[in-house]
Amino acid sequence: MKNNRHFLKFYCIRDLRWCSVRASFGGITSSSISSYVELRKKPVKFLLLLLIVLTLCDCGRSKETQFYLLTPIPPQKDSRHSYNHLQIGVDEVSTPDYMKKPQLMIHQTPHHVTLEEFNQWAGALDKNITLVLTTNLSTLMPGVVVQASPWNNKFDPDYHLQVMISQFETDIHGNSILRAEYLIYRKEELIHKGNAYYHIKVPLISIEALVQSMNTNLNHLTEEIARFFIKNTTK
Repeated sequence: MKNNRHFLKFYCIRDLRWCSVRASFGGITSSSISSYVELRKKPVKFLLLLLIVLTLCDCGRSKETQFYLLTPIPPQKDSRHSYNHLQIGVDEVSTPDYMKKPQLMIHQTPHHVTLEEFNQWAGALDKNITLVLTTNLSTLMPGVVVQASPWNNKFDPDYHLQVMISQFETDIHGNSILRAEYLIYRKEELIHKGNAYYHIKVPLISIEALVQSMNTNLNHLTEEIARFFIKNTTK
């Protein structure tokens, strides 16, 4: 009986030790695994959170719109001739209706255009063209008086100029085209009808370069018109 009690006592002690060891080992194992899993999860959670924050910031910050202008040629330093006797009234500079949109248009094909929402004209394009035209004529013919319609009642021009632009465009390949017809009247008589076509190939394509090419084509047109007046109205 005594031996049985010793045996039971030994067995219980041994069993308790084994349970304790198992419990300790199991605790360490589960704790280590949990820590390892959490450690692996944290970078993923952090990256996901960072991605969400960056996405929200990007959505909240809209792209800034860029604005463009056509500018006249610079003043000439020296001029041998004066055109004080000449007065020119610019009756009209017309452009197609589709060019009245503020966005710059880039041709993908002859029949397909894209509107550049973040690249726009700083003002009405037809008025900008008229301003460049009148300023260029004044620069190319020093002393000439040039006014765009509507003008002051006291202004009585010797010549009237009408410009009808049918093409003023660029495409994704860097082609820049200006096609226009212009009429010159002496009082009420039509004395000249001109047809102009200018083409520039932009080597390095960018919005800035395309706008500059349009500006250059417009300058060529005004130079052509000025040459007619210089040749035919020299006093």
